[in-house]
Amino acid sequence: MEVMRKMTAKEILNLIDWLRAQGFNNDKIIDCIETVEGKEKAVIDNSEDASH
Repeated sequence: MEVMRKMTAKEILNLIDWLRAQGFNNDKIIDCIETVEGKEKAVIDNSEDASH
């Protein structure tokens, strides 16, 4: 069984700090968080459907 859990605000802030330390700029950080959340995948899936 897959266990689903949400990140806390503190965990997200820690992730942002870590990404910045790795050299990510703010735009890349937002892209990363949106991808993890699933938003980016939905945009890619929709564009692939439209091209077929």
